[in-house]
Amino acid sequence: MILSFSVFKEKIESGEKCQTIRPYNEKRYKMFCNARKYQLYWHNPRNGGKLIKEVEPKRFIPVFQFDPIFKINPLNNEPGHLNYCPIPEVLAENDGFKNFQEMLSWFLMKYRNELYLMKFMVLRW
Repeated sequence: MILSFSVFKEKIESGEKCQTIRPYNEKRYKMFCNARKYQLYWHNPRNGGKLIKEVEPKRFIPVFQFDPIFKINPLNNEPGHLNYCPIPEVLAENDGFKNFQEMLSWFLMKYRNELYLMKFMVLRW
């Protein structure tokens, strides 16, 4: 599966960034669950993006929503899985941000009023 990035190139290369948070949809979620490798690209490969590296994905893909009061609301309660509740600061740091507030600000800027209505999946490697 291809994942393209436009921020945190150095953190991806060094391994400091070991996940990405993407909008959830059921079809893509299933595709990522079955992926054997993630190909991490700097910019979209269809537009000349360059491969940074290939990585093996973690099998469990958490799903959550941002919550304006509680910050994170876990949604992945599938049979056989632990109820995943990401710790906001760890989630942010693994994604390349300094802290959760910086990450939340970035997501609010990108998704605006829709942010609290959307589901997100955490793709980890």
